[in-house]
This record gives sequence, C-alpha cells and structure tokens, in this order.
Amino acid sequence: MRCSLVMVTLGATPAADMAHPLIDTLPGFPVKISAALASLDKAWSEEGEEAARASQMNLVLMFGAGVSPADAQARFDEAILFAQRYPCRLVVLAARPAAEAAAALEAKVNVLCFFDPSRRGKRCCEALMLAHGAPTNELESLVSTWLEGDLPTNVWAHGVTVAEMTPWLAWTARCRRVVADRSLVGDEFFKLAFPSPKSVRDLAVARCLPVRQALGQYLAAHAPAELVRGLRTVTINYGTGLRGEAAGLLEWMRGCLTHCAGLSRSHLDVEFTTTPQPPPGDNLDAEWVFADGARFSWEHADKGTRAIITFSRSRQPAPVTQRVAFMAPAEALSEAVFF
Repeated sequence: MRCSLVMVTLGATPAADMAHPLIDTLPGFPVKISAALASLDKAWSEEGEEAARASQMNLVLMFGAGVSPADAQARFDEAILFAQRYPCRLVVLAARPAAEAAAALEAKVNVLCFFDPSRRGKRCCEALMLAHGAPTNELESLVSTWLEGDLPTNVWAHGVTVAEMTPWLAWTARCRRVVADRSLVGDEFFKLAFPSPKSVRDLAVARCLPVRQALGQYLAAHAPAELVRGLRTVTINYGTGLRGEAAGLLEWMRGCLTHCAGLSRSHLDVEFTTTPQPPPGDNLDAEWVFADGARFSWEHADKGTRAIITFSRSRQPAPVTQRVAFMAPAEALSEAVFF
C-alpha cells in the first residue's frame, strides 16, 4: 500500500534523558515497563475512529550493544517505512554492553501516524522500545507479552553479535523469520544453531534480487551447455561492506550452473571463490574462466547502479549494459521477510 510520508508523532513529550543512548535517541515517550501496553491503548483511544489499526504481524528489531544512535535511528526509520506497507507492531530491543548486564529495564512507547491518500484516512504504526541487559527468561516473557497474539513474528537482528544472539536462539523457535545482514554480522551468525535454520534470511541476499533477476534474464538467453562446457573457475570480487552480497551471488551462480549441468548432462568441476579485490570502480565483479579461454565477465559499478556483461561465447560478444541497483532497505526487508 502506498502511503504519503506525512507523519504525526503522538506522545513524544520531551522528557529527561534516558540512560541507554539508543532508546534516548529514538522518538517516543518514556514509560514504566508495566504501563507500556496501557500507554499504547491510551494513544489509540485519543486518536478515535479516524486512525486505522490493522496489524498483520509483529516485527522485533534487535540492536546489538555496538550499534550507534545514528545507525539505530536509520534502521528504525526503515522499519517504519516497512510498517507503512505492512502494518505491524514494532518492538525494538536495544542490548546493553556486558558491563551493564544488571542495569534496569527502560521502556519507551510511540505511535506514528501517516496519511493514506488511497483510503482518505490516517493509519498508524505503533512501536514499543526496550533497553535491556543480559537476556533472561523473565525478559523473554516480557517481550512475548508485548507481541500481538495470534500474529506471526519476524525478527530483524541488526548489529547483533553471536554472543548476543545465542541466548535468544530458543525463543526464535516461535518466529516466522529471523533476518540479519551477513555483510554486517558475518558468517558465524548464520552458523548459529537456530531451531529452524530455514527461517533465517540474509538481508544482503535480499538486496541483490534485482541484480539476480537482470543477470538471470541475460543468462537464460544462452543454452545451458554453453554456460558450463569447460567451466573451471567462478570468482566474485567484492568491495568494502559487500561480503554478504558476494557470498549470496556466488551461491546463486553455483545453483544456476549446477542446474545447467544437469539439463545438459555435463560434469561440473568448478572452483567457486570470493575475494575482496574488485577492479577499481566496481562494487562487485564476477569472472568465469573456461578451459578453452572463453570468459564471462559481470561488473557492477557506479555505486551499484550499472552492470556491464561480456561473454565471449555469446552470439553478440559486445558488452551489454544493464541499469540495475540494489533494493532499497525497506523493500529488501520485505523480500527477506516474505520470501
């Protein structure tokens, strides 16, 4: 659903600074833990019938202790954009450093409203925010009571370390999706013993959907045998902060080429690698090398908005240019949550 970006914040009365820098930065009204849900009900009642409330899910946005206030604000804004399209209750969990594990819980509540021209009314997104120390059974129970019952729960773990995520693993068994960014949290996060590994999604992979679609369309115009005959190496070179995108594209290429080998009844003996050394100006770069000297080259440049493809086995070996960019953050989150 398309909505305007005109927003009104309810209950954001200025208050004394809170101890946790992330919760202090995010917009909202400080409340007692026991009064958080009641504060939401009060905000909705003050809006009356003009504000539509129709949640489809819960979205838990988890921040690691190392996330900066500016980073948290940017991710919060992206979550609100997601909530405008897919109405949900947003629960923000801000972890404290290990040295503050015993600090008291702090809560904040916010309801952000925006105008929906298509329905000629106003819709609102509700957010509950919690600063916490070491995870405990009591903390998990509190978070569970903040979620809207009978609705699916999705978790977006941003800047959460392996050590910070480990205590929450059992709790994620009730979640439909767990989303994290491999380019930010690294490979070890995705190796954790999640109760449902298939529910874990990589935001870096989701961002690359337009790239995979455009590249797949080009490759689909070639016979499977032409793509795998004599193929020896497939290398993805990646720039700073794009390790997750590179890993996702490499696995996608591996899957595509394995499928092509099956269709053409060919034997696939290929070395798949990634390296942090893209050519100057490239964000990502893919190179396929064949035994007979043939080459396939894909270069993603101009800050990730333009791709150039060269394939010596193509009927038109001249370079092909594609205008293709990564998904915007809110759209990538949608892709990771729903697909």
